[in-house]
Amino acid sequence: MKVFISWSGPVSKRLAESIRDWLPGVLQLVTPYFTPSDIEKGGRWANDIAKELSSAELGILCITRDNIHSDWILFEAGALSKSLDKSFVCPILFGINNADLAGPLKQFQTTEFTKADFHKLITVINGRLGDQKLPAKTVDNVFEKWWPDLEEKINEILNSITIVDGPVRGDREVLDEILLLTRSASRQNSAIPPKPIEELLEAFISAHDIDSMEAGGYQESLDALKEMSRSIRYLARRAKPESSKLSDLFEQFEALTYETRSQKHVANGDDDIPF
Repeated sequence: MKVFISWSGPVSKRLAESIRDWLPGVLQLVTPYFTPSDIEKGGRWANDIAKELSSAELGILCITRDNIHSDWILFEAGALSKSLDKSFVCPILFGINNADLAGPLKQFQTTEFTKADFHKLITVINGRLGDQKLPAKTVDNVFEKWWPDLEEKINEILNSITIVDGPVRGDREVLDEILLLTRSASRQNSAIPPKPIEELLEAFISAHDIDSMEAGGYQESLDALKEMSRSIRYLARRAKPESSKLSDLFEQFEALTYETRSQKHVANGDDDIPF
């Protein structure tokens, strides 16, 4: 299986090289594709790299503080997502976390460079091998054997660089994203139009009234309607302010008793049952 390893920048390149060398030792059927230099990326992407991107079965993106906004990373991530399910485009975060990501990279399920997260990634890659995949126990054993080598190499690379203190993303960028997400959530919360809720409530009330007028044998039906009422109540409360008619129907809905008239008649005890 071919795995495309994407990188940009000197640190990301060294990290990608380490993963390229380590991965086939854990999963021997995996063949990593790794572009040796940025110059070759610039000169050959239209031919060789484009071909490799389209034929890859899984993509790994080596993301650092320095290349979050890299044009190459974003280009290769986009090309991979066009030919693969998004769950098989795997950004690995080195020295950063999910809160630092912005733009297109946020759509993918990321892997932080920790033992637990990396084990999950190896499990995903193994699952892509189909009939040739290793048993889960074998993957666990092989991973345990080889993980210390990768961890040592990656930590050596990360410890050799100078990390500038401070957030990866500016406060203004984070605030703008929060505002955008808040507006999006607000639009989603108000996206339910009142008309279908009105029709649903009218049908529900009608079904209730028909059954409750019969003399016995309909309690199970009423109980079922009662179970439905929780979901309907949730939907109606979200849309209720949008329509005065919906407000009136909701009041009728809340007044339903879920009892047949004969049950209420007996419960009152006003009359004896004739024989």
